[in-house]
Amino acid sequence: MKDRARLEASIDRFRRGFWDREAIDRPPVGVLPDRAWLPINYLREPLHATAFLPADVRSTLVRTDYEDAAAHRSVTADDWLPWAAAWRAVPWLEAMSGCPVHAGEGSLAPDPWAASVDDLRDLALPREAGWFDRLEELTAELVATAPDDCFVSTTILRGPADVLAAIRGLTNFYLDLIDAPEIVAAAAAEVNKLHLAVLDRHFATVTPHLGGYGHIYGFWSPEPTTVIQDDVLGMCAPAVFRDLFLPCAAQIVEHLGSRVLFHLHSTGYAHYRHVLEVPGLAGVEVTVEPIGPSLHDLLPALRVIAERSRLLLMVDAHVGELASVARQLPTDGVYVAVSDRFIGSDRSFRQLVSSAWPGSAVP
Repeated sequence: MKDRARLEASIDRFRRGFWDREAIDRPPVGVLPDRAWLPINYLREPLHATAFLPADVRSTLVRTDYEDAAAHRSVTADDWLPWAAAWRAVPWLEAMSGCPVHAGEGSLAPDPWAASVDDLRDLALPREAGWFDRLEELTAELVATAPDDCFVSTTILRGPADVLAAIRGLTNFYLDLIDAPEIVAAAAAEVNKLHLAVLDRHFATVTPHLGGYGHIYGFWSPEPTTVIQDDVLGMCAPAVFRDLFLPCAAQIVEHLGSRVLFHLHSTGYAHYRHVLEVPGLAGVEVTVEPIGPSLHDLLPALRVIAERSRLLLMVDAHVGELASVARQLPTDGVYVAVSDRFIGSDRSFRQLVSSAWPGSAVP
């Protein structure tokens, strides 16, 4: 999808502007395939089973992320780097933690198995090691078959709060936070150990390519990287993250290194200041959604993030405000990702760049 010269130019922009925080003419800007956020789109055949087992997830069932993007992509002048990951429709950590994987029309979902919070006591993971092994096998297949311009990324690995919410069911999980926070904290630590084991296995299989690593957000990193999350905490007081789950995020950063980012939604980002307290965190990714605050409303928080850390701004709504907001953000330590629903050609990409960063280099 991208020739070597364009890849190297984008990698250099990520290295200097995002990671090294040089003051450059503009930050890296990527146009992300909207289809990638619903990977059930990749199916080569209809789903027949109602319950998925590890052996049901096979390379012949779905196209890779790279294959799907190549078939639909019309923008080449941006800084987005092609990638592939083990099929992200699978709730991998939830499945490893014992949640049956239900296959419904248009989606895969984990079913809860813990009837009581007491079931979380002395949690030992993985409960279903077959999913752990299958993830490694699929990742190794991608490494062996990836085109030269493709990076193999970690798949979606949800945070301990999200996994526990899957194990218990969302309502029960929220009640557990009130009724038994000490049990939740201990179970979260066990989920985090599993997450770390998955990351170790991934980076034992995936080695540096073009001097570094890629990720599903389309960025390049000189060292192993991942983006962690605890989406269900968007419905909680910020102190819940600080008191119960911040230690888990800190452990991942300490273990993997200084290229870990944290994912937040604009519909639930109130704990962002506590996220910024995670020691050594590389940055924060904020996904801007239609039903959340506008980009202009988010600007004060985005400025705080960009000043104290790095900012990956994923624009999935309010794109009409992007140019004016971008001009009020630094060009160093920022990566702007825009859905291809809004940018459908190289010409529209160049128009965005010229508008948001006047005088900058436009490929």
